[in-house]
Amino acid sequence: METSPRNTIGILTGGGDVPGLNPCIKQLVVSAHLFGMTVLGIRRGWDGLVAFSPDDPDSRVQNILPLDPARAEDRDVVLMFTAY
Repeated sequence: METSPRNTIGILTGGGDVPGLNPCIKQLVVSAHLFGMTVLGIRRGWDGLVAFSPDDPDSRVQNILPLDPARAEDRDVVLMFTAY
């Protein structure tokens, strides 16, 4: 699926672990997929957003995490990395 600003949701978390956060992210990813949307996790909280450069492929790998239903259903995967 092509990623465009009109069909993409970005998720940014920060400040440490919060009970129930991963289930919320998982439900968002699954629901967004049903509507044909793409979900991107922003790694490392606000630092990942500020450090992201769309013109730098390495920046995308380090700071953006594509989230899809298969990944969201994997109970052993921590979906997001919080700010540190």
